Amino acid sequence: MSAWLDLFLNQPSAAEPWSKTASRSLYCIIDSVRQPRAVEQLYQQDGISGVERLFRNTPFAEMNDVSPLWLPLKPGSPVASKAIELCLNNRSGLLLTCSATPEAAFLHAQRLLQMNCRRHGDALARYYDPAFWSALALTSSAQRLYGPWESVFTPPAHPCDRAWRIWDKPSKTIEVSEDDAYPLQLESSTLTAAEDTRWWYWVRAREAESASKLRDEQLSTVFDNLNLLVEKGIDEGRHLERLLPRLSQYPWQERPEIMSVLSSNLPAFEKIQRLEV
Repeated sequence: MSAWLDLFLNQPSAAEPWSKTASRSLYCIIDSVRQPRAVEQLYQQDGISGVERLFRNTPFAEMNDVSPLWLPLKPGSPVASKAIELCLNNRSGLLLTCSATPEAAFLHAQRLLQMNCRRHGDALARYYDPAFWSALALTSSAQRLYGPWESVFTPPAHPCDRAWRIWDKPSKTIEVSEDDAYPLQLESSTLTAAEDTRWWYWVRAREAESASKLRDEQLSTVFDNLNLLVEKGIDEGRHLERLLPRLSQYPWQERPEIMSVLSSNLPAFEKIQRLEV
């Protein structure tokens, strides 16, 4: 098992971690690309107010119609229940707490939209994707990543699971000036960790943690086999899903009969048919 996956799996979790943060303000970021009806559904709830689009007044303002949404939440309210439901569905957002002013919390959310990669320069960062946030939290400078935020909560992958992972800002951080802090510099390790967290969300969306059918210690083998399939041109979700029940048994790289099929010139669907036998 990779070190990043091990750290991710051992991250603290709770069913409703936001219920114990009464002294802090609670906010939600929702991916409107993954949830295109989010605004409509939120405004159907009683007490809705303060929905903002993060791309407003940023370098990404021209894409404001697909901007992630930012909104304050009151725990236990209809709006909070709907926002949590939207985040849970299809890996579509996260919750966070902050004791600073609403303006400071929102400004930090906007600053994180642009990150720098040594290879590709500045780029839009979908840090509100729970899988990507998890990788960032495992690998990035805590002060630069969290800013004024105190905690971030990422949802489980499966509707049957209730445990949200808790990412708390370390109590000891090094203060840095805003000019030096942003855009956040992506570490090479972040992209490596993100491969594991994205596969975790994909697998656990189909095999719930609570179901106990697929053990955590089997995930490394599953991920290696999934990466092998993608390398061999089998990268459609519908194909990968058909093979998922077989991927935890052993490393496919070590099985000549499997590698013979994968290395053949057969179309992907025919490879799937042979591997399912």
